[in-house]
Amino acid sequence: MLPELESERLLLRPRRLDDLDAIARMNADPQVMRHIASIDDPAMGRDAVSARSFTHVARGLGYWSVFAKIDPADFTGYVGLIPDGDAVDVAQLSYRFDTRHWGKGYAREAAACLLRHGFEALALPEILITTHPENAASLRLAARLGFEPAPTRAELLIGTPPVVATRLRLGRPERRQGPAS
Repeated sequence: MLPELESERLLLRPRRLDDLDAIARMNADPQVMRHIASIDDPAMGRDAVSARSFTHVARGLGYWSVFAKIDPADFTGYVGLIPDGDAVDVAQLSYRFDTRHWGKGYAREAAACLLRHGFEALALPEILITTHPENAASLRLAARLGFEPAPTRAELLIGTPPVVATRLRLGRPERRQGPAS
């Protein structure tokens, strides 16, 4: 079972089945999905999200739904630590927030909270981000969190039309040089 986490302003709780409708609504928003996939992509629908939401929980990986402490009933988005391909000790950070909550710093705060969990509780040696090369907001967030460029993989495509995804990596703080982020 995934633990509940919290930051200064946010509550992160493991994804539940009753979160899937809010996620499906968010995935149907063209602004949210602009750099991810088409809003009619079956992989972004409720059933597909449900099918992959709970598959790696036994490994300590999965998705956390995010709620602001000032309104803990209002789904703001999600963050996740999911396997990066077949690697057993490397995870990928995933995040998506409802447009109503953009520009509030929630993505950075929730991602930083989940990174701490990944490095401290799960002892992951590194965490990756895969994003669209034109997703400026995601690239800025990754930079603020300390991520650095990682090798791209030509077969890893994102967006509509599909383009080669940008990959970024962050090593465990004691493995990095300089101050911890």
